[in-house]
Amino acid sequence: MSRAGRRPGGADTRAEILEAARAEFGERGYTAATVRQVARRAHVDPALVYHYFADKPGLFVACLDLPADPRAVQTQARGGELDGARIVDRFLAQWEEGTDEPGKPFVTLTQAVSSSPEVARAVREFITERVWTRVPGSGGETAARTTAMVSSQLLGAAWARYVIRMEPFASASRSEVAAWVGPTIEAYITGRLGRPAASKEEDE
Repeated sequence: MSRAGRRPGGADTRAEILEAARAEFGERGYTAATVRQVARRAHVDPALVYHYFADKPGLFVACLDLPADPRAVQTQARGGELDGARIVDRFLAQWEEGTDEPGKPFVTLTQAVSSSPEVARAVREFITERVWTRVPGSGGETAARTTAMVSSQLLGAAWARYVIRMEPFASASRSEVAAWVGPTIEAYITGRLGRPAASKEEDE
């Protein structure tokens, strides 16, 4: 028997959890929203949320129709060794594989972010907290700067390829785009690019 006030799983339960989650993420942002709050809003036991979506990142990915959890993409791309081209390739692959219209999931995401400041905030928090928490660095301002620079490169490449279809990004193979952008990704992560210029006193 289910607990009072909470429904057992059914045909519409998953959709109702997603509806509740979108409302919670929109109101609270990714960081502040919790699985328990989503469950309470959907009138289900939190165990059902975990049953359908595994965890909060999985729930957020489902809410935005992302093809995959970006942290899983980063983990797969890194493979224990820094490889900027592979990071770019795996990032683009999640928008192209498993869909009849390559790039359409990214276009849909950009439309949602552009039309809703709340969605934009949630995505920003998700990227910061979930995707780049393990970027090498000293933390603090340096880590935040690295996060912003790497994200801007990946999102910019996808924007050029899928949204405005800028050539040669639009028609090039994924491996070609990865080869073009990968070295910059590596330079940002290792700190070869993006460090503040040294003062004359430091050089002397």
